Amino acid sequence: MAFSQEELGKRIRNERIKNKLTIERLCELLDVSPSFIGLVERGTSGISLEKLCRLSEIFQVSTDYLIKGIENPNMPEKKTTVNSLDILNTYLYNYTDEEITFVLDLLKFMKPRIEIKSKMKK
Repeated sequence: MAFSQEELGKRIRNERIKNKLTIERLCELLDVSPSFIGLVERGTSGISLEKLCRLSEIFQVSTDYLIKGIENPNMPEKKTTVNSLDILNTYLYNYTDEEITFVLDLLKFMKPRIEIKSKMKK
């Protein structure tokens, strides 16, 4: 099967829609511009291997599927939507260790306050 930039773009768009992601949200997860995603989805622009691998992780499909439309039987069962942990992981992907440590410290600080607020609502 020959590679087709247009087919790659269609599969990316279909996966984005299946995962209920807007172009804007996908751009945040990939750290690219909306115009770039538009060009890729229309098949008029290429995408780096790094970004293609990130899309594979975000959509939980194989790169083979994105590139050639071939399902990989060795891939774990696909979830229907991207969960919060996946989004957080993707968001922190380009952070430095120092930035991740800061975010973790912030979460540790916030957690007891969130638990108190949750108990007050009950």
